[in-house]
Amino acid sequence: MTLPADRHPGVSSQEFALLVDAVEDYAIFLMSPKGEIRSWNRGAARIMGYDESEAIGRHFSMFYGPRELEAKKPQHELGEAARDGRVEDEGWRVRKDGTRFWANTVITLLRDPDGSVHGYAKVTRDMTARRQAEENLRHSTEIFQLLVSSVREYAIFLLDPSGIVATWNVGAQRIKGYTPEEIIGRSFSEFYTEEDKRAGRPQRVLNTAREKGSVEDEGWRVRKDGSRFWANVVITAVHDAHGELRGFAKVTRDVTERKEAQETQRAYRVAQEANRAKDEFLMTLSHELRTPMTAILGWARMLPTLESDSQLFDEAIASIVAAAQLQGRLIDDLLDVSRIVSGKLRLAPEPVEVANVVMAAVDALAPTAAAKGVRVSTSFGTNLGSILADPTRLQQVIWNLLSNSIKFTPEGGAVEVSAKRSAANVQINVRDNGEGIESEFLPHMFEPFRQAESPQTRTHGGLGLGLSIVRYIAEAHGGSVSAESEGKGRGASFTVTLPVRKEKTRTDASPRTPRIAAFGGRLTGLHVVLVEDDAESAKMIGAALRAAGAELVSASNGKDALIKLADIEPDVIVTDIAMPEMDGLQLTKTLRDRGARMKIIALSAFPPGRGEPNGFDAWLSKPFDPFHLVEQIARIAAEPSAST
Repeated sequence: MTLPADRHPGVSSQEFALLVDAVEDYAIFLMSPKGEIRSWNRGAARIMGYDESEAIGRHFSMFYGPRELEAKKPQHELGEAARDGRVEDEGWRVRKDGTRFWANTVITLLRDPDGSVHGYAKVTRDMTARRQAEENLRHSTEIFQLLVSSVREYAIFLLDPSGIVATWNVGAQRIKGYTPEEIIGRSFSEFYTEEDKRAGRPQRVLNTAREKGSVEDEGWRVRKDGSRFWANVVITAVHDAHGELRGFAKVTRDVTERKEAQETQRAYRVAQEANRAKDEFLMTLSHELRTPMTAILGWARMLPTLESDSQLFDEAIASIVAAAQLQGRLIDDLLDVSRIVSGKLRLAPEPVEVANVVMAAVDALAPTAAAKGVRVSTSFGTNLGSILADPTRLQQVIWNLLSNSIKFTPEGGAVEVSAKRSAANVQINVRDNGEGIESEFLPHMFEPFRQAESPQTRTHGGLGLGLSIVRYIAEAHGGSVSAESEGKGRGASFTVTLPVRKEKTRTDASPRTPRIAAFGGRLTGLHVVLVEDDAESAKMIGAALRAAGAELVSASNGKDALIKLADIEPDVIVTDIAMPEMDGLQLTKTLRDRGARMKIIALSAFPPGRGEPNGFDAWLSKPFDPFHLVEQIARIAAEPSAST
């Protein structure tokens, strides 16, 4: 810097000196070409601690510590200023009392107008506070980085704005299996399952963090070796001082053990609930089976005391029949559930007129509805036509839904059964204005053994199986069933949806024979051997077969039957399956092995097909209708014998 003769027009040298002297935040002073101090302002006195008399005439190196003096730093600074015209430095300086402070210094070369060196101007600023703040920040940053890098229980790392991994701690390496060299620079989507990637989940969570500031998520993540773990993840958007997105901080915790514990607890609760439902079901089953049995046994005991032509005798017979039919339906439901669970419930689809099946169920339940004072109406859409379905099972679906609605509709209520057809499906709806369904129970309507009432306080009968059977049969047909209700006391609606499929000609179905009102000599001239170990069942079956005109021989088990068959050649053998000494399976195998070609019909309390070998011409499940048994015998006896 060249010193002008007059620094500023109108400003005297004295005024300029007063201005410099008044500055207290900076130490401003002049030095000779050798570095001796020539002037001293208030700021220099405040910062350095020396009075003007103590400083002027001394060399400026008195502000440097021993290490700087040993390195001849003051001389080097003067040399650089002389060479370059200016030098700036930061470092430790020493006050009069020996304390150190962090100084920012600028030394500027001063030249006279003729170009000769006049000396140097030195400005010093105390930056100790800033230095301490920077040191504190640096120290905190180092500690934080050390802390983050050493955390093993959490994966803590940074992503750039596009989701690329920028940092990686030891916890991330332990949890995810990647070293920093393997993962930094790659997308964080590497940690997601293929299903989540296809669904766009990685980008979706980043967008949420960008929009909301942070997002917490749980789900399956993938380690380097391909194994999965259940992760709790927090992603936080990181912005700079100007609000620009700099990236994302991501913290991941492996909570697989917690997830497994929750799943174990959930499974335990489910098991408890299943046990509770089982206990309630057994209580309900006991009640439902014992109730009709009470009427059957009671009336049966009273029958011998009643006049056969009295009204009470007729009522007794009607009550026994009704109770037995109820018990038969309960057993049928249990057997159906058993078949469903074991996968042995089979459908026999054929073209079925929907309206006919619906009306058959309505007609069957008409007496029940009338007795309760419930009005049942029907409504069919145009072109309802036929669908490919199992007619017996489809009627069972409608019967169960209609029976359920009648049961829960009070006297004077109404039930409507409607059906309509579209190009893709047929919908059958049963709607009532009865008791309705509470919202919390609605999702459980079609679960087996579930009832809204407890066994102790229930006012309606049943095992709670009907609706679950409806769901299975509907789904087995490729359809579905749903329930709706606006709540308790507001009625309910059940809708079965069945697909419309191309009809096929049924080739394996047996001809269906309508029930007849009396036996009418259907078995006249037929020789039948009945093999049954239960005396009461044998008595009932024998009475029915004789009433139908059969010539009957009875045996109590397979061995007894073989003895009697040595002298006779029957047309049909009707045999129980479970019997002592020799059961029906062994009897049939023995006869077929001997080349016997008579027709053999099995009677079994087991589901159809359980252990069924080749050799039977028909299989009837107990309990059965004696009229149906007579028709089966007549039909099978009329068929030609198959070669064995």
